[in-house]
Amino acid sequence: MSEESRSREILEKIYQEAVTAYETDGSDLGFSEVEENFLSIVIEYQEKRKAVVAVLFTLLLKKIISPDQDIRLHRAEFDGGFSGRRLDTKVVTPFLRSKQFPNMSESGWLTRSFEQSHPYDFNYPGNISPKKLKAAFLSIVDNAQRAATDKSKSFLRRLFIGLIEFRDRNKNLRLARPVNLSIAQLVERLIQHHNVKNPGAARLPVLAMHAILTVLARETERYRNCQLLPLEAHTTADSRSQLAGDINILDGTGTFFEGYEIKHNVPITTELIQTSFQKIRTSPVKVFYILTTYFHEDYEQFKPAIEHIARSHGCQLIVNGVDRTLLYYLRLIGDTRSFIDVYVSHLENDDAITFELKDNWNKIAVNS
Repeated sequence: MSEESRSREILEKIYQEAVTAYETDGSDLGFSEVEENFLSIVIEYQEKRKAVVAVLFTLLLKKIISPDQDIRLHRAEFDGGFSGRRLDTKVVTPFLRSKQFPNMSESGWLTRSFEQSHPYDFNYPGNISPKKLKAAFLSIVDNAQRAATDKSKSFLRRLFIGLIEFRDRNKNLRLARPVNLSIAQLVERLIQHHNVKNPGAARLPVLAMHAILTVLARETERYRNCQLLPLEAHTTADSRSQLAGDINILDGTGTFFEGYEIKHNVPITTELIQTSFQKIRTSPVKVFYILTTYFHEDYEQFKPAIEHIARSHGCQLIVNGVDRTLLYYLRLIGDTRSFIDVYVSHLENDDAITFELKDNWNKIAVNS
């Protein structure tokens, strides 16, 4: 049996043990108060710092597979080291994804926090934030390295229980769909939601704009026979997807018709306009929007750059605020509840939206 196959079997076995423990309330695995605190910190940050989960699972798994391996030596070029990235990419991240746990797109070792060529000992210089999470990660690794293999199994089992509990809470969370809100009240709540301090918040204005365009595409003559493309994954680069913006609309012939680039707390500048123009200059797009959640009092300063693009390309480039655009577009649809339904559906199904952001939406939508 290959190491990869054995690794998958080990993870599945420990996962099933964790499921049983979770369902029978048998989550007390005899850890010290300090150990339990460190594990709880990792579980607390499982969505915000997914790389920590991926790397820690990989190191603990490696200790079980190869008890004599110093798991702090996470790179093959280290004397006595191994390739943690390979084991993560081939086994750990796909396994986490299959169980619907927070996971990286490829590997935790692709983040700056973990890619540095230093052992994972207490002198590791990588910027794992916050500090308490770095301390928890390095302490668990050190403890697993010094202890017997069963300790790594227990650590994995406890981490799985935490992930299962969080996954079930996330699945059972029902998102608010407020009714009887005026357009101004709705936009006010959206702005509050977009301004939540969370790494995934930059995705929210993209979801809001895609939601309103979904409704407009159904209801307005402008988009008759047009196709609003599904959103790309939050981590997909424009150059890779070959799309000009975050949101893209094709006309009836499949030609690029309208695009939207959405910025979160980023000011619009002449340089940004020129960068956006480079993306569309070889395309037949008719209208291209650059929208931001950053507050601008006046957009007139960008008029010369916009007029130059219109003369040289023919594209009508529009710069504006996300809030102003939503206020205008919401007035064009028959019922704001249609928009709310699509927006909430996006929140429920988009991988970039964390449990915290969903919970924030409920608090803002109902209590504001």
